[in-house]
Amino acid sequence: MGRPALDNARIEPAVRRMHADGSSVREIARHVGISVGSTHAMIGRIGLSRPVGRTTVLRSASRRALPVGAGLEIARV
Repeated sequence: MGRPALDNARIEPAVRRMHADGSSVREIARHVGISVGSTHAMIGRIGLSRPVGRTTVLRSASRRALPVGAGLEIARV
């Protein structure tokens, strides 16, 4: 038998219940006794990932690189 902390059959019901209640991954990890990374992996493997909402924030225009040689033209004053 593997380490008790990684016994998925024992841990999975608690992860499902706490995830459904809206607990954070850190809270779930602390309660169950596994790392945050293992909790993330288990949530993804079980299929409980929450959908990511679309952002409505307008983003500023990205800065583009200058064309090749433009730095030389700017330096000539």
